[in-house]
Amino acid sequence: MTGRLSGMWWRLAALLAVIMISTPAMARPLTFAFGDHNEAPFAIVENGQLKGGFALEFGRALASRLGLDAAFRFVPRNRIAAEISTGSVDAYCLAAQPYYPAFAPDRFTQSFFTDHDIVLLSAGLRGPATLETLQGARVGAVLGFLYPTAVEALFSSGKAERIDARNADGNLRKLQGGRLDAVILPLATWRLALSRDEALARVARPDFIPVAARDRVCLVSPASPVTVPEMNLAIQSLASDGTLAVMLRDLGLSTSLQSSQLPLTAPGPARR
Repeated sequence: MTGRLSGMWWRLAALLAVIMISTPAMARPLTFAFGDHNEAPFAIVENGQLKGGFALEFGRALASRLGLDAAFRFVPRNRIAAEISTGSVDAYCLAAQPYYPAFAPDRFTQSFFTDHDIVLLSAGLRGPATLETLQGARVGAVLGFLYPTAVEALFSSGKAERIDARNADGNLRKLQGGRLDAVILPLATWRLALSRDEALARVARPDFIPVAARDRVCLVSPASPVTVPEMNLAIQSLASDGTLAVMLRDLGLSTSLQSSQLPLTAPGPARR
């Protein structure tokens, strides 16, 4: 009898060991970087905490497909590369590859959407919607951000005055107060701001200057528990079953689907 009990005990112990090894909850979470330089709807940041937006929803969905929990860490823009290199964070999923030249191409996932930067013009600014109209203008920009060569040339030559703020929200407030003639910001950010405050339509022209299109990708740390190919498979899974398309549409980013490298399933009814 003792022998039978002993055998049962060892079989139970072996079974528990297998369960513990295979349980995703035992693994450390996948940690994503974000910062207050990330605009809504890409990220909604309040008091250093990620409260919503694409960064939160996509991070949770991606980690879930990989069998992991998601964690989020506030990282200033100028620290993202260092935190990725040291493994303090596992991924930054609002990256654009050209802005991180120190990393090899195999540290980036495939893109999952493309966003567009525009120059929003004050209602009082005369002239066609071209960069030449910005000569002598006060242009709101984001602190530490590099813009396309033609835009940077306006600033470096002194033809336009660059006035930095921490994010686009600050610049839109300056535009409303008459302290700026133009603002550079993502098109999705402008559309969201306009939907929240219709008074903005009176201070900005309906036309704008398109200046850049960026493929958004995840920049993955060499120390991440998940490899870039594994993350790509998870991204493809989110795209193929329509999860990504619905997420982007609900966040007002659906116009970005046209430029994405992914074959996306048409979204179903909106989640409200």
